[in-house]
Amino acid sequence: MNKQSVYAILTIMLIPIGILLVCAKMVGDTTEVQDTAVKITTDNPAYQQIAKAIAGKTGRVSLMSGNLKTAQQKTKFKKSELLLTDDHTSALLTEAQKLHSSPKLVIASDYIHTDSSTQKYYLSPNSTVVMAQQIVNYLSDMDPRNRDTYVENNKQFVEKTSDLTTLYTTLKKIKDIRYVATNNSQHLLMTQLGYAAEIDDVSKLTDKQISGLESKLADKKIQFIFTTSQDTTENKQKLVTMAKKDDIPVVTFSQFTPDSTKIWTWQLTQLKKIQKALDK
Repeated sequence: MNKQSVYAILTIMLIPIGILLVCAKMVGDTTEVQDTAVKITTDNPAYQQIAKAIAGKTGRVSLMSGNLKTAQQKTKFKKSELLLTDDHTSALLTEAQKLHSSPKLVIASDYIHTDSSTQKYYLSPNSTVVMAQQIVNYLSDMDPRNRDTYVENNKQFVEKTSDLTTLYTTLKKIKDIRYVATNNSQHLLMTQLGYAAEIDDVSKLTDKQISGLESKLADKKIQFIFTTSQDTTENKQKLVTMAKKDDIPVVTFSQFTPDSTKIWTWQLTQLKKIQKALDK
């Protein structure tokens, strides 16, 4: 058998082998799925809800506390590409430094300008809107391929929260509102609305100050008493009793429970309570 015949036979034999190799590679490519979704981590259920609404299916949003105990938790956290939190005291920020992790940071206190005593930024409707926009901005830069998706998701989010932002704007237009709060959980919201607290710390009220508040309540110089269902102090009971006697509205805020409601729905409910008190 001459060389040409041998080469011809070998060529014929190699053709099916090549076809098999190509097919095997194609099957391998179709079965291997790479997770390209942006990894987002937060320690706050409110920001988790907002991030999920913005990221949709192109993001993976994890809720983690700052107390990472297991190696599995730490490994998962180190994969975070975007970290959302309320302020710079977050334990997750400390954990990121310990693990030499450097995700992009969206911290609410960096965008909400107020006095140093402010806590719980996530309770304010303004924070919901601001954080949603910041998440859109960061995700669009980090994942430009899905920028249109993030922009569209945010557009839907804006429509979903339109009642909230409208009422928030309406309440800000009402001037010369004075109130007394039995705690400072809504200090940021009241400050943003432009409402003035009659006294800073109810727990330290003297009998003389309580008498002075009673006179102002009777003269309708205070528009409402703000409290929460968790307040059980003696001064709270005194204030509520005085307010009811003088027909001054008592606005009782509920606790945010993320398992049963969205943060923007909860915020709208609380604003409606203020609106009802001011309409009285």
